[in-house]
Amino acid sequence: MAVILVADDDTDHRELMVLSLSRFGHQVVPATDTGTASALLAEGGIDALLLDVRMPGESGIEFCRRLRATPESASLPIMFVTADVNDHRILAAMEAGADDYLTKPFHRSELSTRLENLLLRRSALPGRPATAATAAMLAARHAVRRPAPAVRAGLRIA
Repeated sequence: MAVILVADDDTDHRELMVLSLSRFGHQVVPATDTGTASALLAEGGIDALLLDVRMPGESGIEFCRRLRATPESASLPIMFVTADVNDHRILAAMEAGADDYLTKPFHRSELSTRLENLLLRRSALPGRPATAATAAMLAARHAVRRPAPAVRAGLRIA
């Protein structure tokens, strides 16, 4: 499964995301600030970044803007997961290059589904080839959780 970097200075929120994503089969790498997150990204092997807006030192928005300006991380899937619901910050995060913005509190299934959608979308872009196995696994997991409309409605198909 994917390797996800979770950058959040709040211990409880960070641990909740680590636990949730681990249960969905992802390998999760935690970071308490953008400096640590930057060092971890430089080591390579990160498939997506979940980022808080308010971080010590450099804000998550500034960090996102910096990542988008660097060719090595320009196409990295970035989702903000934050308690900040300020319209100006949401807009600033999206203008900085965020792919998604999820507010806390969140449902674990929504976090997982949004992340998987990001990974699938990004893997289809030129320059970010997905392995066939990863794409198939994500597609299969998505199909298992979302049965066909006739199945959800309790209808039998002959």
